[in-house]
Amino acid sequence: MPPTALALVAASVLCHASWNLLAKRAGSASGPVFVGLWSAVAAILWAPLGIWTLWTAWTSLDWRTPLFIGGALVLHTGYFLTLQRGYRVGDLSVVYPVARGTGPLLASSVAVLAWHEQPGLLGWAGILALSVSVALLGLRKASSGIGYGLLVGVFIAAYTLLDKQAVTAAAIPPILVNWGTDTLRALALSPVLVRRRAQLRDVWRDHWKSALGTAIFSPASYMLILTALTLAPVTVIAPLREVSVVLVVFLGARLLGERDMWRRLVCAFGVVLGAAGTLLGRS
Repeated sequence: MPPTALALVAASVLCHASWNLLAKRAGSASGPVFVGLWSAVAAILWAPLGIWTLWTAWTSLDWRTPLFIGGALVLHTGYFLTLQRGYRVGDLSVVYPVARGTGPLLASSVAVLAWHEQPGLLGWAGILALSVSVALLGLRKASSGIGYGLLVGVFIAAYTLLDKQAVTAAAIPPILVNWGTDTLRALALSPVLVRRRAQLRDVWRDHWKSALGTAIFSPASYMLILTALTLAPVTVIAPLREVSVVLVVFLGARLLGERDMWRRLVCAFGVVLGAAGTLLGRS
């Protein structure tokens, strides 16, 4: 695995943990209103880079570009809305680990079947260990949010595979994929924001820091990952992203007062072992 790809994944992990913590803190807000709000802020903040990328890459784009971005819009919007709903009813250290544990196994399985990527026996052992460990982090008797976490994991697998093809087979710049979906999502949810103007004002007043932080860190996190996917296969990148659960479990306990930190941190050690297995399986 190229060192550049590893650095991109590490930076993405920090950004990803940060925006999920912020989204959880805004969990009491209406999901569609909060998602629409931060998507609009992201569309504005990242517009200069997005427009410049569109301008410079225009001649290399083809008819597949709107199809991929349209598909990404549907999957990412479903992901964000489901995740926000999960954070409203469940702990960060339940919803996040279950979601992140479901995604990589599904994504890697399809990558092997559809694109014939071969992670090797050790690589598969790492993927399985990582996925099981991450899922166990969130499992507890009648834990709220598990169902939402599983559904989020399905969205993660679907958009990872779609976006991998977008940035490789269709050669769409990662910045354009992310900024395009954020902008279109803001437009798609604008009727909700107009209809719930009073609620929008309340959400901005109470959660503007979370909305602004999410608008910065969520796009940054995913653009870093999309760039990494141009340098390394899904069967390495998707599982390696999951080391963020260790950081999220710790932050959930320390900053949000969630319980079972030590039990979940012990399980999280399996995430690190699983990530190492995926790297060794590719070497």
